[in-house]
Amino acid sequence: MLKKITKLGQIAGLVASSIVFSQTGNVGINTPNPGSTIDINGSLAAHYTAINAASYNLNSADFHVSYNGTSNAVFNLPAAISGVGNFKGRMYTIKNNTNFTITVNSAAPETINGNASISVPANQSAQLINTGLSGANSTWEVVSMGSSSTGDYIIVKPNAAQSISTGSDVTFGSVIASNNITYSAGVFNLKAGKTYVLRCQLHATDFSLAGGFFVYEWVDASNNSVLPSSTTGVVDAINNYPATTIGGQPEAYAIFRPVADTSVKVRLGGAGTAQLNAGIGFMSITELEGGSGNGTTIINNNITASNGLSMSGTDVKLGGTLSQATNIATAGNNLSVNGTGKVLIGTNTVPAGAANSKIVIDNGTTNGALQIKDGTQQLGYVLTSDANGLATWSSTVTTAFANNWTSYSGTLVNPFTGATGGGNLPTGISVVIPARGWYFFRSGIAINSDCNDYTFYINGIGDVWKSYCTSNTPVYMAPRDQNRVLYFSTPGTYTILAIKTNGVVPSSFNAGNPTFYLDFVKFQN
Repeated sequence: MLKKITKLGQIAGLVASSIVFSQTGNVGINTPNPGSTIDINGSLAAHYTAINAASYNLNSADFHVSYNGTSNAVFNLPAAISGVGNFKGRMYTIKNNTNFTITVNSAAPETINGNASISVPANQSAQLINTGLSGANSTWEVVSMGSSSTGDYIIVKPNAAQSISTGSDVTFGSVIASNNITYSAGVFNLKAGKTYVLRCQLHATDFSLAGGFFVYEWVDASNNSVLPSSTTGVVDAINNYPATTIGGQPEAYAIFRPVADTSVKVRLGGAGTAQLNAGIGFMSITELEGGSGNGTTIINNNITASNGLSMSGTDVKLGGTLSQATNIATAGNNLSVNGTGKVLIGTNTVPAGAANSKIVIDNGTTNGALQIKDGTQQLGYVLTSDANGLATWSSTVTTAFANNWTSYSGTLVNPFTGATGGGNLPTGISVVIPARGWYFFRSGIAINSDCNDYTFYINGIGDVWKSYCTSNTPVYMAPRDQNRVLYFSTPGTYTILAIKTNGVVPSSFNAGNPTFYLDFVKFQN
């Protein structure tokens, strides 16, 4: 027991020698004079977690979480606590070690800097701190987002001799190494918001003028204006005139931070002509750390805008090419296309005749390229406009006669076999009216009978064929061929019925040549 007490005393002594409390309540570790609430004179360790799961809930034990999975992942932040247990000031570092994306979600209705979630792109990291707020507030703030990846750079050397004169651009053709800077025929493309170091060394031979020389500077490729920070390189005639002297300043140097995406190049001035050496010289561009020179690598270093986005420095905006399947949510959002742009569907080429069109649909040879449903659509309707250009489906357009007659459907039966007269006699046939409007009917049938009246009709619409008693001895009812104009207010299938005025049964029915016919065509809405 005594040994245990002694051991405890030794431990307490060690702790007391390492932790010192000042009168102001500060705690010092390995320092007797802490200047802050906690003053650590030494290293600091916090919890490190590495996960592969595509879904992870951050908790009170986490500090640094590294993701090493094989797909896009979702990390969920804990819900804020109001009052006792509030974890204001808690910090999380999330490191994405993959080529996939991590989506970090706040607990609804909380936000991260006003957003429901943030994305941590491939090989990027994010650091968050809790604000202590709860509810629909920014309960988390982004402290930093960044990457440990290499900044932008490129180095180019000559691959052949180049003839130069005043106004020539240096067009070295051999890219030795590059990262995130594009180059073509002497022109380098630089991003806004980044800081670059630009260098160029040139050497020339075969000057056309004794004592001749050329100067060269870094310029804006769009207008040949010299970059404000560019020095002037000079290459002297050291070959032919004379061969024993070396002079000049064989380098042009600049530090450049474009405010918008800018293309740059090296441009020469001087007199006469010369040859740039095919084996000596270079052009190089190197991005300073983080594009700002402050030692912090910002997230913009390795973001490339795609799928409908374009990027200028830190400004990512719509305006690029949609290269992936993209759904646009309609809840609370509107898609607007303005200016002089066109919406092309099914093609990326404006077809003939569409120079002034704003929407073009190309469905090839497949029917059904356009469908508009707004409750006014009906069979046979056309799309029409009011005085303000508002389009609806309607039947207000006149349709001219055409050779597109529609015949009846069904099989005709003799409706006049009864011993008494009357209406609503079934004929076995009907007509299908596709849309509201005026229709021209033509019909014909041969009926041989003595005195009687015979009629074919559509209930509620009108007659389509009718004959009257003309003789007390059997004759063919006349006229055999008849025309009607009928109006239908509603599309649909209409049954053809029949009437005979008395009990006389025809001696022959539909005995003509040709036989019964009934067809119709719409001529006006």
